[in-house]
Amino acid sequence: MGEVLSQGPIVFVINPRSAAGATLKRFERSRASFERALGALDVRLTDGPRHATELVRIALREGARTIVSVGGDGTNNEVVNGFFDDDGRALSPEACLAFYVSGTGGDFRRTLSWGTEPEEALARLVAGRTQVVDVGRVTLRAHDGSTIARMFLNIASFGLSGAVDEVVNRSSKALGAKASFMLGAVRAFAAYTPQRVRLTVDDRSEEHEILLVAVANGQYFGGGMKIAPAAVLDDQRFDVVTVGGISTLRWVTTSPKVYTGAHIGQEGVHVTRAVRVVAEPVDKNERVLIDLDGEQPGILPATFELRAASLRIVA
Repeated sequence: MGEVLSQGPIVFVINPRSAAGATLKRFERSRASFERALGALDVRLTDGPRHATELVRIALREGARTIVSVGGDGTNNEVVNGFFDDDGRALSPEACLAFYVSGTGGDFRRTLSWGTEPEEALARLVAGRTQVVDVGRVTLRAHDGSTIARMFLNIASFGLSGAVDEVVNRSSKALGAKASFMLGAVRAFAAYTPQRVRLTVDDRSEEHEILLVAVANGQYFGGGMKIAPAAVLDDQRFDVVTVGGISTLRWVTTSPKVYTGAHIGQEGVHVTRAVRVVAEPVDKNERVLIDLDGEQPGILPATFELRAASLRIVA
């Protein structure tokens, strides 16, 4: 904290489908306030999956110094990926990422105790204080069998959380993030069986029967679940939260405590800290689904690596 935002072009990248179209309408209602404070806005709309990543890369190559992500956690994830090339190298190390909080989930902003009002986003941009944070990079198997890599700012996880994503992303989110996630979780719980994976956490390798594993840079996922309450964005370590060795039914009784972080220390919940996690299914034919900031990009095997102090955000 304490460094000042670099002067230069500011580009707003907006997902017009975020929150079923409500994000774009909300931005347009607040646009005049931003223009009075910042001048004419450079606004670029996404037109499909992964387009935000390409728009950010183009803007950075054109000299943009600040990118504002306008949308939810999925949009944030795509925007973060635009700050890096396909090999995970920063395209413009001095460029900053800012956030106009919207969307249905809002998990990343909870770690920073941000509210959801546009005025807060504008105040952060005007104040111009920046913070350098860590970013994760995961290499995984896509559903078509190819190997892909993605950066993530918040949390990557696998197991039950990936199964919930699969259900939630096929369903309407009209009930809101928390209710949609809870309904999806109930349906996924009913069908999910604990899976055996081999975890190598830094240099320690063990087999586990898992319900879920969260590789956390931030604290929250799943529409407000405080899965990693001690995680810090700039401490150069993941908090790795493993839930396993208990039945799905037992986890059902414990899982409400996740919303406050009170699940830590409960039966079957273990936390360690690491910079690298490798996970693979013991049964090579078993599909262990991955959750990446609310999206479901593929399956294990996967390698999660921390890129310390690799992104500057407006905080």
